[in-house]
Formats: sequence, structure tokens, C-alpha cells
Amino acid sequence: MSRADRWEVGSAFPLMLPTGAGGVRLPEPVRLFGSGRQALRALIEFGRREHGWETVHVPAYYSPSVVDGLLDLAPVRRYDTGPTGPHARPDAGPGDAVITVSYFGEPPVLPSTPATLIVDVTHDPVAPWLDRARADYVFASLHKTLPLPDGGMLWSGNGHPLPDPVPPTEAHLAAVSRILGAMCLKAAYLAGAPVAKEQYLPLYAVGDTGLRSTAVSGISEYSREALRILPAEELRRHRIANAAELAAGLSALPGVVVHRRAFGVVLEFDSPERREAVRHGLVARNIYPAVLWDLRPQEAAPHQVDFSRRMLHLHTDVRWSGEDMRQVAAVLRELCPAAATSGAVSVDDQLAPLGHG
Repeated sequence: MSRADRWEVGSAFPLMLPTGAGGVRLPEPVRLFGSGRQALRALIEFGRREHGWETVHVPAYYSPSVVDGLLDLAPVRRYDTGPTGPHARPDAGPGDAVITVSYFGEPPVLPSTPATLIVDVTHDPVAPWLDRARADYVFASLHKTLPLPDGGMLWSGNGHPLPDPVPPTEAHLAAVSRILGAMCLKAAYLAGAPVAKEQYLPLYAVGDTGLRSTAVSGISEYSREALRILPAEELRRHRIANAAELAAGLSALPGVVVHRRAFGVVLEFDSPERREAVRHGLVARNIYPAVLWDLRPQEAAPHQVDFSRRMLHLHTDVRWSGEDMRQVAAVLRELCPAAATSGAVSVDDQLAPLGHG
């Protein structure tokens, strides 16, 4: 099988060694953990111990597995907010913590609250607007937007104390070694080497399970050193340019609203059934969209669950060229023919302002 036959879009990063000048502009002081959810867990443990935080308020539209990882630490309450609104004010007191999210890289609307405010910026951890995000705490997963096997970071936008640094655990390093092995094999596969997906996909799966551990670990040395030389801002510009290229090829696509975002392109379909039909069609053509996130009906308002069942996220990062994005757009135009029953579509490319709600 040739390299061209192995073309794909989406899924996990292969190994991509940093080249040229660069480096992630880390805030000071900062704490680096094994993952974003470990950074959040370390913060909640710290807040409960040092500040007596009582309840953690989380957006209704948020990763269920991240929320599940907090349930043994503190009572958790959900408040009704998500990528399409509303900008609800959580019923939180000064002894609570409130999490808000930069959805798909948009500047978040910070809720007006007396509680400690925590912002998840995983979808755009080097965004220029972060300097204005004067939240009490900010955290991010790093391996969602950067070609790293692990990594999460935590800092304070208001100069608050941080949890103590922790070393990487043996279990975490074992998980990272599996992911790094998978990244190497995937890079070889994409280059046309005699490697099968079945050789690296199980390594990704086992490694990812390790990153979900409730044991807090420090970041691996590989990722710590790679952060010093990865051209993070250049990678961000490439991702945004690709998102613009892809969105431009999807104008007047029937049955879907196209949202161009810093994290990629979000497709909002007019029905869950159309979403699923298109998703299966994309996967059959080696285009792997993400569902962010698969909400559980008992935990979120119906309109938030409805959006989660009608959306797909398309990756646009540095792995692909503008020509790749045009190829993805051509596939989507084929899967969403003009004869579809729904009316047409807009392209939403406006970023919401950073503010308080």
C-alpha cells in the first residue's frame, strides 16, 4: 500500500519532531502535569485542602469523562451553558469553584460569580486572548493541539498560589511510552512503511486509558523538553488557516451550519440522523471527525444534548495542507448533496468577545 493510499484526516497525532525555532510561551509560574484532567484534579484537591472549596460547578456542555474524574473529590453541580449559550450564571457562593470553557478555541464568556473561576483552554492553549483572561486559574490539555504524547498545564491569571510540582509517576511514564510507540508506528504507516493500523491503535488505546488515571502525575520529560522547541504559535496559525480553507469550501452546504473556529471546523447539522449519515460516510473515506462531546441526557438540558448529537468537529492542524482541506470539503459536498431536504447554510466565523455574563 502506497503513501497516497494511506491518506487520512483526523485521529491522534503521529510522531512529529520539532524543527526550527519555536517554543510554547508558558506563563510564569506554571505547573506541568501528565494531562489536562490531572491538572484539574490537582487544582481541585488543592482548593479543597487549602481553601475549603465546597462545590465544583461545571458547564452542562462539558466532557462527561472529565466530570466523572472529579466526583470522588467534591460535590459537582452543572449549570446550563454551552457553545451556543445561554450564558447562565451558576448558583455558586464564595466557597465554591466554577469551571468555564473555551469552546473550540473561542474566547469564553466568564460568568459573573463570587466563586473561584477556573477556565479550560484546551482547545486553544496559546491563544493571544489568554493574557486578558484574568481568571483565578487556567488549565489546558496540551496533546489535543500539539504533537505530544502527554501534557497538561495549570497557572493562575490572578497570581494565586498553585499546587506543588509533582514528578512523573512510573504508571504515567508507562502510558506515555505506549503512546510514543504508537506515534512512531503511525508516522511509519503514513510514510508507506510495512506497518498496519492494528499494530499501533491498541497502543494508543492503552496509553490513553493511562492518561485518564486519577493518580496525578507530572509531565513526561519528552513532552517537557518538546515544549521548549515546538513552534506552537506557527502551528496555531496553520490550524486556523486550514480551518478557513475548509470552511470556504463548505459554503451553501445543505442541512448544516459551518462554524470556523481556532480549534478547527464545527459542523452543526439540522438533525442527529443527518449527522450520523455524514459521520459514517466520512469515516468510510478515512476522514475521522470528533464528537465533542457525547452528552448524557440525564446530566444536561435537552438543548445541550441536542447540539451534542448534531455536531461534528473536523481537525485542521499542521498535518494537512490546503489541498487536503479542499479534498475534505469535496467529500462533504458529495455527502450533503444539494438535493437534501433542508435549506441552506451559513458559515459562522465570528469569535465571541471575551467578557462576563
